[in-house]
Amino acid sequence: MHKSFSAGLLPALLTIIISQPAYSQVGGIIIDAEGVVKTTPAKQLSSNELKKLKSAFDAANLDDQLTTQSKSRVLSLKQLNEKVEDALQDGQLPVTLKYLAGLQRIEYFIVDKENQDILIVGPAEGFGPNPQGQIVGATTGRPPIQLDDLVIALRSAFTGQREIGVTIDPTEENMANLQNYIRRNSNAVSTAAAQRRYRTMGKVLGNQVVSIWGVPTDSHFAVALTEADLRMKRISLGLEPSGSRKVRSQLSMLVPQGNSLQRWWFMPYYEPLGVNAEKTIFEIKGQRAQLMAQEEIAGPDGQRQDAAFTRQTTQKFAEQFTEHFEELARANPAFAELQSLYDLSLISVLARENWPFEDRATGLETLLRDDRLPLESYPVPKFVPSSATYIKSSRGLLLGLIGGVTINMNRVVSQTETKAELSPVKFEKTTGENDLWWNVATPTESPRSQNELNSR
Repeated sequence: MHKSFSAGLLPALLTIIISQPAYSQVGGIIIDAEGVVKTTPAKQLSSNELKKLKSAFDAANLDDQLTTQSKSRVLSLKQLNEKVEDALQDGQLPVTLKYLAGLQRIEYFIVDKENQDILIVGPAEGFGPNPQGQIVGATTGRPPIQLDDLVIALRSAFTGQREIGVTIDPTEENMANLQNYIRRNSNAVSTAAAQRRYRTMGKVLGNQVVSIWGVPTDSHFAVALTEADLRMKRISLGLEPSGSRKVRSQLSMLVPQGNSLQRWWFMPYYEPLGVNAEKTIFEIKGQRAQLMAQEEIAGPDGQRQDAAFTRQTTQKFAEQFTEHFEELARANPAFAELQSLYDLSLISVLARENWPFEDRATGLETLLRDDRLPLESYPVPKFVPSSATYIKSSRGLLLGLIGGVTINMNRVVSQTETKAELSPVKFEKTTGENDLWWNVATPTESPRSQNELNSR
């Protein structure tokens, strides 16, 4: 005897399944010629193969100083601007500039008024390709911050953009079509028929639309936001491991509660910024991102609205994702990169509000102007196709996964607390041409002056 299920009770989570031969790989996702997005399959290399790959990369691109792990690497934006300008005249940006000397996150933002400069400080290490071809830290596996992303964040802040974000949403027309299909197919059916029904549901829902705002849609910044959102949704569906035993899929936690849509989205999550009395040193702490949750209801016309309540499992998934986000970021480069994008957006707003230069036309001209530094163009993520997945129990129907990433730093920069211990530091001397734009600070103190950096 076949076991029967009601289509109105089976949990259907919409997921992403694509197959297109012509594509471009960016980070951990593939974007085809039509803008359709999917994640890249995992690749495996032997330890010897990976060692050879990294050794060849180091020999071609990095000196011994940059392959050394540092708890506090100091970057001068003023000197970085000059280095980029010089490199453009030579016709090519070196890898050390493209990946900001291996900087992995930003822990301090410093206004050097005396030298009209801005310094950013954080941990750094050597870097190279992983089996998927992504550039990651040699020991941590965390992607270094990219120059392109810094430039996009600065330009966004200085042109008055208040918010950056991405969403992946079904169209109202397709939502209405899906609602009509469900109403016509709500009778109990066998397991095999249920499987066919859910495959059809995915086809009815069709392409979900990627919407990007606040940054160029063809920028690495935009692609990285899209991947973080996509990875989160795949984890919620149980389609890929989270990397943490403490983070379960939403699908595994479903309980009976009727039909609805689940919406999750990332927002900034920082501790209050530490600041010295002079407001020249800002200390950045916190896990950078949190996941928010909201239940939605779709009407017959496909329009969505907030539900009167959010089911416990929807909220629980967001809470566990937030609580263990640091662990998730260590396991998945997409989430580590999302943390960096939040940091870059934060320091860009701080730079706009604490500009140390005499006027807005000096200091970072090359970084801020597209005619001076045109950035690399990436395929624009436009669509995510839908399919359906389910588990064999009567736990309610989930019509879709809605959400995205929101970056708005106004509240973050407004929350500060004065810390008297933020004071000048000593710098370790480095040699070679790179020490004009990056250096090393002692790990227990916070940096202040580019004068100190260059005079030691």
